Amino acid sequence: MISPSFLHLPYLAIAYVYPRLRQDQSWSYRQALANSLLKASLRNYTVLHMEWSLSLKPRRESQRFVLIEPADPPLYTGVLLDQEVEPETIGGTWYPDPYSSDAPLPEGRHVILHLHGGSYIMGDGRTASCQYLAGTLLDHTPADYLLCPQYRLAGRPNRRFPAQLQDAVSAYSYLIHTLRIPASRIVVSGDSSGGHLALALLRYIVEFDSKALLPAPKCSLLWSPWCDVPAAINTGIWNHSSNYKTEYIPGCFPAWGAKRFLSNIEISETIRPYVAPIRHPFIVPSPVLVVTGDREVLFQEHEKLAEDFQALVKDESLVELFVEHRVPHDVLMVGWIMDFRAEARECAIKAGEFIRQVPPQP
Repeated sequence: MISPSFLHLPYLAIAYVYPRLRQDQSWSYRQALANSLLKASLRNYTVLHMEWSLSLKPRRESQRFVLIEPADPPLYTGVLLDQEVEPETIGGTWYPDPYSSDAPLPEGRHVILHLHGGSYIMGDGRTASCQYLAGTLLDHTPADYLLCPQYRLAGRPNRRFPAQLQDAVSAYSYLIHTLRIPASRIVVSGDSSGGHLALALLRYIVEFDSKALLPAPKCSLLWSPWCDVPAAINTGIWNHSSNYKTEYIPGCFPAWGAKRFLSNIEISETIRPYVAPIRHPFIVPSPVLVVTGDREVLFQEHEKLAEDFQALVKDESLVELFVEHRVPHDVLMVGWIMDFRAEARECAIKAGEFIRQVPPQP
């Protein structure tokens, strides 16, 4: 199926007046048109090989933007050791304000470490792209603060895998060792490629196996997680999905991200579980909620991911799947763009309930 281009949009703007011509007849006119506009924009972004610029300057985020230095060297081992890719200083944006260790968290309140999406080639966690997501989570979960790291985007040789995982470890360590926030009060979250990265962080915590240096978070939230990066290089699989019509992401976008993320690395037996978690389930160190939409291309993969992870421990409460109907990929991120605000709110409410039901850790 061919993705809509900007040249098609005037025609679609007329066609979508009729519900039967929309991607989903239950969608509103705005939802249908926004879907096509996003698909055309992402296709254009990919074809032109546009670069998302990152900066370590505060910009409009002002005091909410912080610099996160690499953690102590012993925290980077195993899959994180790479001759070309080493930990670097990254930025991060706090919502609604920076956390202060002078004002400890009230009982039952938490800090969310959210890893943004964008196929590893787009996004920075700043206000322009993540304000809605952060605000929705903070409004409907027992969290008072959210930190969104500006991890390195894939592209240059020193920004392919495992750069993003190194940065996730740096950010997690920053919360635990620099700000002294107990891991039992931290919720790891990630949308799309950020969900893939959150799952990689959980795997690394398990393999690192040190509760003193890298303890498990209270729980994790995976919003439409990318489950198999190498498979995305084949655009045919994505574009021929039964849900492609209702998906706003063209296959070329994750394919380009996957190529840049993997670059020239050899996908060894050590690396493969990190880049294709759906093929390598593991026992998660704390409860995980997977949130998906039944109109997204990755919907069936999310079902399989949850089922396979649940099967390892025969405990559905450790890995739970929540399905929001009528929505495409990553509704928490695009809810405000596509007018799925009510659905995004329902997902956030479910996340809040999930966090509250996780027993307190000692």
